[in-house]
Amino acid sequence: MFDPALLPDVETIRRTAQTVIERPIYNLAPLPESDTTFLSLILRLVRILLTPLRMLMDLLHGLPMPLQWAIIIALMAIMVALIIHIVYSILRAIRKPKATDRVLFDDPRQPRDPADLERQSAEAHSRHDYIAAIRLLFRASLLRLEQAEKREYRAGTTNREFLRRHRDTAVFEPIRLFVDTIENKWYGQGVCGPDDYSACRDAYANIVRRAKDGTHAHSA
Repeated sequence: MFDPALLPDVETIRRTAQTVIERPIYNLAPLPESDTTFLSLILRLVRILLTPLRMLMDLLHGLPMPLQWAIIIALMAIMVALIIHIVYSILRAIRKPKATDRVLFDDPRQPRDPADLERQSAEAHSRHDYIAAIRLLFRASLLRLEQAEKREYRAGTTNREFLRRHRDTAVFEPIRLFVDTIENKWYGQGVCGPDDYSACRDAYANIVRRAKDGTHAHSA
């Protein structure tokens, strides 16, 4: 049978109810409106950016103040340099589609003798600068074809235009090897190795042979 004497007294019940109501889950007060003004966003961003600096200052605590500032300035200079490098890399990547269609004969100071280009290519190869050696061989290839055709290529002709010009000839594949290698390993900043140079060297020999025997203008 229920015994009323077992119930807690009124004061105990009141204190317990007050404790429960004061818990956060029962907080019915309206939430403050979020401060989304431009100034508050700027201040919040500044606080976020200053957090690493504040942490760094805590780590450097105990060092002489001039040394602390010297370390901070050096790190900030490194950070600025990294940001500039990242921005430069992004801009260069954006411009890359235009860069892949560079021309070879816009500079009048460039050698017009294939033999000179061959010597320069050999020198670049001896320095292990394989992509430079390949580019020089490509220029020599086009000069060989130019001489065989007995007419100069138009100034400003791009690599891809050279390729299209010889689309139905026996030298199309060797020229395509040069163009693809240069676009991927020079303009695309890929890694160019001795195997790439050997393949292009064989392609150059093929072009020279075709140019000498006059078969470059015929279908492969």
